[in-house]
Amino acid sequence: MKKQILLAACLALPAAAIAAEEGAAGQLGRSSGAAAVAPVSAPQRVAAPQTSGGPNSLAAIAARCAPAAGEPAIYQSDFRWDYTLPEMKARFAEMYSSPKRLDRRAYWDAAAGKLMLPHDKERGGDLEIGEAFVQAVARHIERAFELDYIDAVFFPDMGHSHILVPDKLWKEKYSDYPVSKMSDLYRDMFSDARLQIFYHTAEQLKMLENGQLVADERVRFRHKTRNIGGLIKPDAELTVYQNPESAANTVHAAPGHHWWGAGFNFSAQKDGCFVYRTGGREYRFDISLYDLPYDPANGGGWD
Repeated sequence: MKKQILLAACLALPAAAIAAEEGAAGQLGRSSGAAAVAPVSAPQRVAAPQTSGGPNSLAAIAARCAPAAGEPAIYQSDFRWDYTLPEMKARFAEMYSSPKRLDRRAYWDAAAGKLMLPHDKERGGDLEIGEAFVQAVARHIERAFELDYIDAVFFPDMGHSHILVPDKLWKEKYSDYPVSKMSDLYRDMFSDARLQIFYHTAEQLKMLENGQLVADERVRFRHKTRNIGGLIKPDAELTVYQNPESAANTVHAAPGHHWWGAGFNFSAQKDGCFVYRTGGREYRFDISLYDLPYDPANGGGWD
């Protein structure tokens, strides 16, 4: 088994940078590392899947998802590492109410009548995403809350993704897209119910102190359940992945799957395009193919 010891939690790799430097076929390694898969006990409250006509139908999205128009962006410097749980929850409340939204977020193209994700022109340009994809992401978020796997929807907790492609399917379909067709790759991936979206959660939560888990049962449960994946389908259940070789339990491979590192980012914000529900409330969120940028005013990254 390959060692997967990466104590600083992995960021979602920028799609454009990965494509430019390595190309599709060279993107990260295949899943030769054997990340163990294990179920985790949690309350099993079954959620009703969203259906067409709900808050994430294209008609509903069209009414609230205009293109970005000068809104401020969320920067890396808006967050820091080693939040306690109360600090992380408080920061989520602040960011949810803030006018800041994801850079180059999804938008509704009224002229074309399509939901679009911005992407670099030289890699295929903006790409269409469908209702089923949005509903799947919303389902994953809602199910993660129901199972107590997460506490917030933004980068410090559940806010970025990777893609797991079955090895056979990767070889047959996805390994040969040229860099100039990266938009087609993402369009096809996001409409393929055979693929899993993989999430690293508790990304900036302080779980370790002097190499040991902190003495907090909630944080210890978050550590155990921090790697989750779900198929791209509106009724998908979640699988919990484990990596006992990593002190932070950071998984970077799954048996039988090719690991596509450059997924998408998502973040909850009061004016967001999409909807998830938890605790009897409705929340909004955005999706972007791009990682959080540096603040150009000060060049600052993570605190």
